[in-house]
Amino acid sequence: MLINAVSVRYAQALFQIAKAANKLDDQLLALIKVESIFREHASLTRAIQSPTVPSSVKKAILKRVLESRVDATTLHLFYVLVDKDREIYLESIVAAYRDLLRQERGQIEITVQSASELTEDLKKQVDTRMQDYTKMKVDLKYEVVPELLGGLVIRLGDRIIDGSVRHQLTQIHERLSKAGAAAVVGG
Repeated sequence: MLINAVSVRYAQALFQIAKAANKLDDQLLALIKVESIFREHASLTRAIQSPTVPSSVKKAILKRVLESRVDATTLHLFYVLVDKDREIYLESIVAAYRDLLRQERGQIEITVQSASELTEDLKKQVDTRMQDYTKMKVDLKYEVVPELLGGLVIRLGDRIIDGSVRHQLTQIHERLSKAGAAAVVGG
């Protein structure tokens, strides 16, 4: 919970700066670029997140790696993160910034899990139903999870709609277990 609260504060500050400059999308692209750089260079990530590396060294590394690749606002964000020992929050700040951008645009991210790849026709149906359900523009992400056996699991923020065969079988098993336990106690 603390990680989310801290990340949201930084993302909100960055969002307000980007909004005032009319650069919301540019800021997101800069954050994604930095996230990608850190993902591709594990040694850079370890150095920046290490508590044994002095802040001045971390800032020098960041300046050398990022200065020509991102704008001054993004670079300054990382300086602040280093100063406050918040380097580990990068991914969650990017996620929080994306959420703020979606909210600004009346969008919601929805993850749809299925046991096998959905056809384009089914994807269109899901898209239409989710737009009707949320009354928002939807950003659908599809994942194949064979363990579901069939059906769909839909995640809207912190809400989950589980219509998977696996979930239905689990519910049946629980009901049968309760019925069996009740029969033993009553019998």
